[in-house]
Amino acid sequence: MVRKPEGTLLLFAAAGLASIFLLDFSVAKPNRILSGVGLGAFEFLGLYAGMLVLVFAVIIVSSVQRDGRKRHIISGMAASAGIAALLLSVGPMASEALPSGTSPRISIAPGWYLTLLCLYIILGTSLRRLKGNSALKYAMVIIAAASAVFAVASGGLTDLSIMKEYQVKKSQFAGNLQTHLFLSFGSTLAAALIAMPFGYLAYKKPGLEGRIMTPMAFFETIPSLSLFGILMVPLGYLGSIGIFRVIGVSGIGWAPAFIALTLYGLLPIARNTLAGFRNVDIGVVEAAEGMGMGKGRVLWKIELPLAFPVIFAGIRVALVQAIGGAVLAGLVGGGGLGSFVFLGLAEASSDLVLLGVIPIVLMTLAGDTLMKAAVKRLEIGGAV
Repeated sequence: MVRKPEGTLLLFAAAGLASIFLLDFSVAKPNRILSGVGLGAFEFLGLYAGMLVLVFAVIIVSSVQRDGRKRHIISGMAASAGIAALLLSVGPMASEALPSGTSPRISIAPGWYLTLLCLYIILGTSLRRLKGNSALKYAMVIIAAASAVFAVASGGLTDLSIMKEYQVKKSQFAGNLQTHLFLSFGSTLAAALIAMPFGYLAYKKPGLEGRIMTPMAFFETIPSLSLFGILMVPLGYLGSIGIFRVIGVSGIGWAPAFIALTLYGLLPIARNTLAGFRNVDIGVVEAAEGMGMGKGRVLWKIELPLAFPVIFAGIRVALVQAIGGAVLAGLVGGGGLGSFVFLGLAEASSDLVLLGVIPIVLMTLAGDTLMKAAVKRLEIGGAV
């Protein structure tokens, strides 16, 4: 009897195979501006494309394995090997495919990115569903991560157009990355410091819940650019006052972006704070009070530790939202990686756009993964 295939593995393995055979993996251009010639997977990667076909074939076969553990071990290792092959081959193959010209460029095309995405989802699915086997899971992740680090650190990607864009913008990249991190993490911290007390107040005073949550929900309905525009006038006025002028507050720049991201982060944190305190077992609180603990000690020693896993989950949502939202700071002179995105759009340079987008995607994935792991650990521990 043939077992019903694992849907996720089968779907993304099929999508990966389709991208290999149907989509371009790179574009060879005579220079930065002119359009180029698309190269398929076998034209660009050669034998490595055959390896990727084999990887996806193995994953498809493993998706019908009766033993779920064995299925995810095979698919996870195959996906990890596929990611390594894809990352380690792109640099050398780009050098070989580089066209003639005064300033030739090789750009990565959608097929390559889609294949990498399919492999990433398959690997993530296998890691999530493979119970136990921590050493094996770490091995899968290390193989994929080490391949990415080696591909960049070895200098093998220097012929890619995106790396040439990085070399041109290298002096600006570090500053924009720092600004993006400041806007994302700083606004999330500010939102947490504001929203948590209001969420607790809504818990203690149920009659105030609507008055607290409704304004926060209202901010979520305002489009980002509209909110930036609304903030320009008051911030422009504040910028004329000494202390605000010293710290760089003005109608444009980092201030409107920071305030807008903070406002957007209020609702998820306040809502989770309210939910977290509501989930605290009232019996535990009453027992603590019966032992003579005052309200302040009950809050800090009992209620807050028990509610914090749920609160932290809200902070995670706000952080991921802020990392993506900080892109728009580039439109109001606030800096950040969004500056590259909008400059690339203005110059019709897809590689410059990707120079901003790829770090943002990596930051989002890393932030979400780490925060999710922290939330899970807090839930298992039951307290902080």
